[in-house]
Amino acid sequence: MNTLEKGIITFAYGKPKFINMAKTLARSLRLHSPTIPCAIVTDCQEDPELEKLFDHLIPFQPEYGGNMKQKLYLDIYSPFQKTLYVDSDSIVVRDINFIFEAFQDRSFSLPGERYLTFGEQDPYIKDLDFILNHFGLTKLPKFNGGLYYFDKSETAQSMFDTTRSILANWEKLGFNVWRGDGPCDEPIVAIAMTLHNQTMFSDSGSMMRTPVGIRGSLDVDVINSKCTFQKYEKIVSPAIVHFAGDWLQHPVYAREALKLQSLGQNPTEKSNFPLLKEIHSKFKYRLDSVIYMIQKIKHHIKSIARIVLKSHSAG
Repeated sequence: MNTLEKGIITFAYGKPKFINMAKTLARSLRLHSPTIPCAIVTDCQEDPELEKLFDHLIPFQPEYGGNMKQKLYLDIYSPFQKTLYVDSDSIVVRDINFIFEAFQDRSFSLPGERYLTFGEQDPYIKDLDFILNHFGLTKLPKFNGGLYYFDKSETAQSMFDTTRSILANWEKLGFNVWRGDGPCDEPIVAIAMTLHNQTMFSDSGSMMRTPVGIRGSLDVDVINSKCTFQKYEKIVSPAIVHFAGDWLQHPVYAREALKLQSLGQNPTEKSNFPLLKEIHSKFKYRLDSVIYMIQKIKHHIKSIARIVLKSHSAG
């Protein structure tokens, strides 16, 4: 098999924390899917650890824009015929070759089941009804953009061209600003994939999920290939846990990242996680849990204070 036939790509540029996240993702991939080549788009071309963890270091192109805009150029960045894009704030807990197999007859796809229709609202779009009418659509896929699959076909190429065309007019179309720098990629991708007859894949929670909407505990063990939690009303067991948003600060992420780092240069040797490191991991997890809870309490106090001050001002 040609090494460029299929592979995984991610982004990590700017602050060191993003580079560290990508290293954690790469370690988890080396542990569970060591035969799949990995590429990273980064501005840290001289990082020796990145060179060891990734097969391809691709130069970051700032002219493509910041934040989520970069994801709309994945087709240009990717060196693979079949590409699986994974957000760097993710951890792989078991082999993900099955995802390529599930998508093998598609040009572009991603896991998801929900659609937005007329009368609904979306935080990334000012007026959903306008968007649907403008593009002649009856519904819009709603998903998390932490995982995209695409190939080098004309269909996928045309779809990405459409995303960039939409991006050029994002303000006029009424997309909300996301994290202070342009629009979020998800609604733009949703429009483009619908216009090009590309659909979501119903994976029953097996590919990637975020813990957003979790009910109960987050049961994750990257060393022993475990991940199960209740997301809203459904039990899911994703192969990739996407620690989106505030979940990146959760002690479970810190604990699992430490486990992967402790495996050293031989990630496939699970026995390299000795008792001493196990104890250190658990102790650090408890410390991180306390810090996390303190931060959450402080956040809630600030939110309550803002509401009280706003109410007082209105009175």
